[in-house]
Amino acid sequence: MQVATDELLELLDYLAAERPEGGAWRQWHIARIGGGANNLLYRATGDARDLAVKWTIRDERDRAGRELLALLALRGAGLAVAPEPIYLERKRYPLPVIVQSWLPGEVRDEPPDGDQEWRRLLEHYIAIWSIAPGGTALPIRNSVHTMRCAADGVRLIERQLALLPGEARPPALDALLRLVARLAPPERPAPATVLCRSDPNILNFVRGPAAWASVDWENSGWGDPAFEIADTMAHPAFAGVPAARWGWLIDGYCELRGEPGGAVRVRTYYRLMLVWWAARLARLLYEVPRGGDQRLAARPDGWLDDVRAKYERYLALALAAWGG
Repeated sequence: MQVATDELLELLDYLAAERPEGGAWRQWHIARIGGGANNLLYRATGDARDLAVKWTIRDERDRAGRELLALLALRGAGLAVAPEPIYLERKRYPLPVIVQSWLPGEVRDEPPDGDQEWRRLLEHYIAIWSIAPGGTALPIRNSVHTMRCAADGVRLIERQLALLPGEARPPALDALLRLVARLAPPERPAPATVLCRSDPNILNFVRGPAAWASVDWENSGWGDPAFEIADTMAHPAFAGVPAARWGWLIDGYCELRGEPGGAVRVRTYYRLMLVWWAARLARLLYEVPRGGDQRLAARPDGWLDDVRAKYERYLALALAAWGG
């Protein structure tokens, strides 16, 4: 990571003070990049420098710090699968900011298309998972969102539901949680942890002709790679993927990771994530109209109908998966 130059600090001072939508400023061409809800992202190009400037909300996750550590670990392992970290500042501005190289390539708001693209995604995950706690001295923490056993999944679901007052909790979700707690597989020895992205949003993946890379590492940390596969399967961005593709992905994961028993963990985590998403979406439907879950980016028009439809979908999937 480089030391900030006067030129870079002047750019950050300007962006922090003005929050421009874009345009030219001094030697920089600035573009506001949409997509993230918990950050303000700019592309700043000038004097042979092409930068991504990302402001994050300030919370206990230390989002910018997490992102920096992941990028440093990847660079230290010789993996060119993410941007180059350039500068981190947590105190100078109201919001923490991380500066990194702009990652060129194709970004599409749709799942991989065909075996080759799916293999690129899986190979990208496999490369990231080559980094383990014993292979770096960086103070990487556990992932913001992961599971290492079924009990972890039950706890994550309970955490979402605990934020809903009793009168706002859909009876179907309470019944589903009781069913999950009763049917969840017994504890097994926890798997070895590796570096995980912990964010399968397809807009974070940059598709190159020979390999994929990814951005937005603010939730990253140590976790179970089997959960990374299950998290991808359950994510709304992959809603239209046929079930046969998931079998293909699980088989590929087990083969490339050398984990013939990994399929059981993936499928267990997936079923738990269906319930988690139903609980998470129910919480959004309650909190947001009451001023909760504030984001840096405004919610798009029609978000309420979209969240309500997703809630109904995940509730139906979860009930089917758990026999409710």
